[in-house]
Amino acid sequence: MRQIFRTVAAAAMLLGIAEVAQAQGFLKRLVDSAAQQAEAEAQTVVRDTIASGLRGDGDKSGDEETAPPAESAGETAATPPTSSSGAASTTPKSSGYIDALRVPPEIEAQKASYNKFGEVSCNDCEGGIDFDGRPKFPYDQFSGQYGERAKRAGSWSVGHVHRWQGRASKGTLTIAREEQVDGFRCRRLEYRLEKGSASASRPGLICFGLANRSSEVENWHEIY
Repeated sequence: MRQIFRTVAAAAMLLGIAEVAQAQGFLKRLVDSAAQQAEAEAQTVVRDTIASGLRGDGDKSGDEETAPPAESAGETAATPPTSSSGAASTTPKSSGYIDALRVPPEIEAQKASYNKFGEVSCNDCEGGIDFDGRPKFPYDQFSGQYGERAKRAGSWSVGHVHRWQGRASKGTLTIAREEQVDGFRCRRLEYRLEKGSASASRPGLICFGLANRSSEVENWHEIY
């Protein structure tokens, strides 16, 4: 009987040792599995970080490639305005002052020819030359004022003809018409000299407004 008990006890002891060993093996497998999973997750995080950094560099490069070149913006700003027909406008705009108006070269040539035609030699003139092409006026409220000729012509009605007698020629100044010139109210004039059977003429222009930045009162001013 004792032998039986010893045998059973030994068997129970062996069984307990086997169960402990089996439990230890199970725990080891759990630890190994957890370690492998942690390592895999760490590797995944590292790969994602590297990939994200590479994608960020690629986006920046793409922005630089698609950005418009600086000279393109400059060319757009320098494009001249166009008219309603689509052609580039070359007509200068008024600055708001009469001195912005310019005398065309062809008008200057006509004026020089007219003045030359009206030159007359005289002993009592400064420089020995008088100019019949310069209109003469009786004394009035404009006499002695700056720009008196333009102010007189501005006070006359359209169609009015002023006449004067020079040393060798007869002259006329006609108010031909009134019209807008570059935004200003203006009047077209005609100067004419007659000497015997010969004659010479030139156009004239006066406009109403401020002469320049220092002007405070609008008035008629001679352009040519």
